[in-house]
Amino acid sequence: MAMDEHMNERQYGSGQQVRPAQQAGSPQQANAGQKPLVKRKRVVIPILFLVLAGIVVLSYWYLFLRGYVSTNDAYVDGDPVTVSSKILGRVTELAVDEGDPTTQGQLLVLLDDSDLRAQEAQSKAGLEYSQRNVTLAETNLERARDDFERASLQFRDTVITREQYDHAKQALQMAEAQSKVALSQVGTAKAQLGVVETQLKNTTIFSPITGVVAKKWVMPGDIVQPGQPIFTIYDLNNIWVTANLEETKLWALRLNDPVTIMIDTYPGREFKGKVILIGAAAASQFSLIPPNNASGNFTKVTQRVPIKISLQNSGSNKQSGEVALLPGMSAEVKIRVKSE
Repeated sequence: MAMDEHMNERQYGSGQQVRPAQQAGSPQQANAGQKPLVKRKRVVIPILFLVLAGIVVLSYWYLFLRGYVSTNDAYVDGDPVTVSSKILGRVTELAVDEGDPTTQGQLLVLLDDSDLRAQEAQSKAGLEYSQRNVTLAETNLERARDDFERASLQFRDTVITREQYDHAKQALQMAEAQSKVALSQVGTAKAQLGVVETQLKNTTIFSPITGVVAKKWVMPGDIVQPGQPIFTIYDLNNIWVTANLEETKLWALRLNDPVTIMIDTYPGREFKGKVILIGAAAASQFSLIPPNNASGNFTKVTQRVPIKISLQNSGSNKQSGEVALLPGMSAEVKIRVKSE
């Protein structure tokens, strides 16, 4: 008993106590062992996500982007036809409006023709006067010809003098000249009348093509000059897609390369076409003449080159469920190029 008490005093006499938490197998020692494992998980999980994202990106590139050239700088295009006046006149009537369909030969514009009608009446009166002058000149010519024939007989029989004979001959020549002048006046009057009638025809303007009115430039009552636009019409049966492609993407582009076209107006629909023209650099945005860089300052800008892409079945302008394609619609194109 004395020995046990002495050992207890040695153990506890110094003020140190044996705590239960410091014993082997306690929960605190177990948590200290789990901390490195949690840190490893925090590092491994983001790496796995990055690897999966890389696999997804590579798969998408391999399946959908490899061997393709694409751009969203594209739009439906067509040849605009500008309807204008050939003469100076006041617009009295516009038969169509923006968005209206037109057929070839359809009346579009009426111009005021009151002044031309008065000129037409004046030209007709002048023509009639000229024609009557022709009748009078022909009568005088016949009389001068008869007088000259009688004078010739009388001069041969020495009934009249040489002077009288010469006067008769000169009168015939004058009558012939007057007849020719009268005939030329008739031709001039007819030409003047034809000009007025042509101008009258130009007061009615008809559609040159079958299409749709894209823009109206004037209003009734406006005075238009010769050549001034009145309507802009697009032929919907002759449309294509213009894509502005970066010059760095043209190295693999070839004519007749197949193209997949997506129109923003019809999401989810795909249209097919092919490359039919590789144009020059867009002169509206970039100068075709290199700038003078004498100062040494130079900024290289990647130019865009217009690519003309045909649309399959564009002759009817109906594709994939009776949808109409109109010039100006935004598009995205994906061109299948041949890898070399």
